[in-house]
Amino acid sequence: MVKRNGRWAAAAMIAAASMLSACATPIPIGPMTVPLSSDAIITQASPAYKAISLGTVTGGKDTNPLWISDVSNQNFHDALEQSLELYVLEADGAVGRYRLDVALVSIDQPAIGLDFTVTTKVHYTLVPKDGGPAKFDQTIETPYTAKFGDAFLGYERSRLATEGAVRENISAFIKQVMATLQAAPVARADR
Repeated sequence: MVKRNGRWAAAAMIAAASMLSACATPIPIGPMTVPLSSDAIITQASPAYKAISLGTVTGGKDTNPLWISDVSNQNFHDALEQSLELYVLEADGAVGRYRLDVALVSIDQPAIGLDFTVTTKVHYTLVPKDGGPAKFDQTIETPYTAKFGDAFLGYERSRLATEGAVRENISAFIKQVMATLQAAPVARADR
Protein backbone atom coordinates (compact mmCIF):
# COMPACT_ATOMS: atom_id res chain seq x y z
CA MET A 1 0.00 0.00 0.00
CA VAL A 2 2.81 2.42 0.83
CA LYS A 3 4.48 1.82 -2.54
CA ARG A 4 1.23 2.44 -4.38
CA ASN A 5 0.66 5.79 -2.56
CA GLY A 6 4.29 6.71 -3.17
CA ARG A 7 3.90 6.06 -6.89
CA TRP A 8 0.72 8.15 -7.05
CA ALA A 9 2.41 10.99 -5.18
CA ALA A 10 5.41 10.87 -7.52
CA ALA A 11 3.16 10.72 -10.58
CA ALA A 12 1.09 13.65 -9.31
CA MET A 13 4.23 15.72 -8.69
CA ILE A 14 5.58 14.97 -12.18
CA ALA A 15 2.23 15.80 -13.77
CA ALA A 16 1.97 19.06 -11.82
CA ALA A 17 5.53 20.05 -12.70
CA SER A 18 4.94 19.21 -16.36
CA MET A 19 1.71 21.20 -16.44
CA LEU A 20 3.32 24.26 -14.88
CA SER A 21 6.53 24.18 -16.89
CA ALA A 22 4.77 23.47 -20.19
CA CYS A 23 3.36 26.97 -20.02
CA ALA A 24 6.70 28.75 -20.53
CA THR A 25 6.45 31.28 -23.35
CA PRO A 26 9.04 33.62 -24.87
CA ILE A 27 9.45 36.97 -23.15
CA PRO A 28 7.47 39.49 -25.27
CA ILE A 29 8.88 42.78 -26.54
CA GLY A 30 6.36 45.22 -25.02
CA PRO A 31 6.99 44.56 -21.32
CA MET A 32 10.76 44.79 -21.86
CA THR A 33 10.49 48.19 -23.57
CA VAL A 34 11.31 51.18 -21.36
CA PRO A 35 8.41 53.66 -21.22
CA LEU A 36 9.30 57.28 -21.90
CA SER A 37 9.99 59.34 -18.82
CA SER A 38 9.30 63.09 -18.80
CA ASP A 39 12.57 63.76 -16.96
CA ALA A 40 14.60 62.28 -19.83
CA ILE A 41 13.42 64.24 -22.85
CA ILE A 42 16.15 64.80 -25.46
CA THR A 43 16.03 67.90 -27.62
CA GLN A 44 17.50 68.29 -31.10
CA ALA A 45 20.31 70.36 -29.57
CA SER A 46 21.49 67.43 -27.45
CA PRO A 47 24.58 65.50 -28.59
CA ALA A 48 22.62 62.32 -27.79
CA TYR A 49 19.80 63.19 -30.22
CA LYS A 50 19.49 60.38 -32.81
CA ALA A 51 23.14 59.50 -32.23
CA ILE A 52 22.94 55.70 -32.03
CA SER A 53 22.62 52.96 -34.65
CA LEU A 54 21.87 49.58 -33.14
CA GLY A 55 24.39 46.96 -34.28
CA THR A 56 24.59 43.35 -33.17
CA VAL A 57 22.61 41.89 -30.30
CA THR A 58 23.82 38.52 -29.03
CA GLY A 59 23.48 36.21 -26.05
CA GLY A 60 19.74 35.63 -26.06
CA LYS A 61 18.18 32.22 -26.43
CA ASP A 62 14.88 30.77 -27.47
CA THR A 63 12.44 29.59 -24.83
CA ASN A 64 12.14 25.89 -24.16
CA PRO A 65 8.40 25.50 -23.47
CA LEU A 66 9.18 22.72 -20.99
CA TRP A 67 11.36 24.96 -18.84
CA ILE A 68 11.27 28.72 -18.10
CA SER A 69 10.75 31.77 -20.28
CA ASP A 70 13.84 33.17 -21.97
CA VAL A 71 14.74 36.24 -23.99
CA SER A 72 15.54 35.70 -27.66
CA ASN A 73 18.07 37.86 -29.49
CA GLN A 74 15.32 39.21 -31.75
CA ASN A 75 12.95 40.18 -28.92
CA PHE A 76 15.78 41.76 -26.93
CA HIS A 77 16.92 43.65 -30.06
CA ASP A 78 13.38 44.88 -30.73
CA ALA A 79 12.77 45.97 -27.11
CA LEU A 80 16.08 47.83 -27.07
CA GLU A 81 15.38 49.42 -30.45
CA GLN A 82 11.90 50.56 -29.38
CA SER A 83 13.32 52.00 -26.16
CA LEU A 84 16.03 53.91 -28.04
CA GLU A 85 13.40 55.23 -30.47
CA LEU A 86 11.15 56.43 -27.63
CA TYR A 87 14.06 58.35 -26.11
CA VAL A 88 15.04 59.73 -29.55
CA LEU A 89 18.47 58.13 -29.25
CA GLU A 90 18.24 55.92 -32.34
CA ALA A 91 19.25 57.38 -35.69
CA ASP A 92 16.49 57.61 -38.32
CA GLY A 93 17.32 55.30 -41.22
CA ALA A 94 20.73 56.96 -41.51
CA VAL A 95 23.81 55.78 -39.70
CA GLY A 96 24.16 57.40 -36.30
CA ARG A 97 27.37 58.87 -34.94
CA TYR A 98 27.75 55.75 -32.77
CA ARG A 99 27.23 52.04 -33.26
CA LEU A 100 25.81 50.11 -30.30
CA ASP A 101 26.67 46.42 -29.95
CA VAL A 102 25.01 44.51 -27.12
CA ALA A 103 25.71 41.14 -25.51
CA LEU A 104 23.22 39.61 -23.12
CA VAL A 105 25.77 38.07 -20.74
CA SER A 106 23.40 36.28 -18.38
CA ILE A 107 19.91 36.05 -16.98
CA ASP A 108 19.91 34.55 -13.50
CA GLN A 109 16.44 33.04 -13.02
CA PRO A 110 15.39 30.93 -10.03
CA ALA A 111 13.55 27.73 -10.90
CA ILE A 112 11.18 27.89 -7.92
CA GLY A 113 10.16 30.32 -5.20
CA LEU A 114 7.44 32.56 -3.83
CA ASP A 115 9.08 35.83 -4.84
CA PHE A 116 11.16 35.60 -8.00
CA THR A 117 14.22 37.84 -8.31
CA VAL A 118 15.80 37.74 -11.75
CA THR A 119 19.11 39.47 -12.43
CA THR A 120 20.30 40.42 -15.91
CA LYS A 121 23.84 41.25 -16.97
CA VAL A 122 24.20 43.00 -20.31
CA HIS A 123 27.37 44.36 -21.89
CA TYR A 124 26.94 47.51 -23.99
CA THR A 125 29.64 48.81 -26.33
CA LEU A 126 29.15 52.18 -28.02
CA VAL A 127 31.83 53.11 -30.57
CA PRO A 128 32.10 56.12 -32.91
CA LYS A 129 31.11 55.21 -36.47
CA ASP A 130 34.38 56.68 -37.73
CA GLY A 131 36.46 54.55 -35.36
CA GLY A 132 38.31 55.44 -32.22
CA PRO A 133 37.93 54.35 -28.62
CA ALA A 134 34.58 53.26 -27.25
CA LYS A 135 32.46 56.04 -25.81
CA PHE A 136 30.69 53.55 -23.54
CA ASP A 137 31.93 50.05 -22.74
CA GLN A 138 30.25 48.59 -19.65
CA THR A 139 28.38 45.63 -18.25
CA ILE A 140 25.21 46.64 -16.45
CA GLU A 141 23.64 44.31 -13.88
CA THR A 142 20.06 44.84 -12.73
CA PRO A 143 17.73 42.77 -10.56
CA TYR A 144 13.95 42.80 -10.55
CA THR A 145 11.60 41.00 -8.16
CA ALA A 146 8.11 39.75 -8.94
CA LYS A 147 6.24 39.16 -5.68
CA PHE A 148 3.91 36.26 -4.95
CA GLY A 149 0.96 38.67 -5.15
CA ASP A 150 1.91 39.71 -8.71
CA ALA A 151 0.95 36.33 -10.14
CA PHE A 152 -0.28 33.08 -8.62
CA LEU A 153 1.64 30.69 -10.86
CA GLY A 154 5.40 30.45 -10.51
CA TYR A 155 6.14 30.51 -14.24
CA GLU A 156 4.17 33.78 -14.53
CA ARG A 157 6.18 35.37 -11.69
CA SER A 158 9.37 34.18 -13.37
CA ARG A 159 8.28 35.77 -16.67
CA LEU A 160 7.30 39.04 -14.95
CA ALA A 161 10.63 39.17 -13.12
CA THR A 162 12.55 38.49 -16.34
CA GLU A 163 10.64 41.19 -18.23
CA GLY A 164 11.30 43.65 -15.40
CA ALA A 165 14.99 42.80 -15.11
CA VAL A 166 15.55 43.34 -18.85
CA ARG A 167 13.50 46.56 -18.83
CA GLU A 168 15.46 47.89 -15.83
CA ASN A 169 18.72 47.00 -17.55
CA ILE A 170 17.80 48.87 -20.74
CA SER A 171 16.60 51.80 -18.60
CA ALA A 172 19.90 51.91 -16.69
CA PHE A 173 21.80 51.88 -19.99
CA ILE A 174 19.70 54.70 -21.44
CA LYS A 175 20.29 56.88 -18.37
CA GLN A 176 24.02 56.21 -18.37
CA VAL A 177 24.54 56.65 -22.09
CA MET A 178 22.50 59.88 -22.14
CA ALA A 179 24.67 61.27 -19.34
CA THR A 180 27.83 60.12 -21.14
CA LEU A 181 26.89 61.59 -24.52
CA GLN A 182 25.56 64.85 -23.08
CA ALA A 183 28.65 65.33 -20.86
CA ALA A 184 31.00 65.58 -23.84
CA PRO A 185 29.44 67.48 -26.75
CA VAL A 186 30.27 66.17 -30.19
CA ALA A 187 30.39 68.20 -33.39
CA ARG A 188 27.23 67.42 -35.35
CA ALA A 189 27.36 66.98 -39.10
CA ASP A 190 23.92 68.56 -39.65
CA ARG A 191 24.73 71.89 -38.00
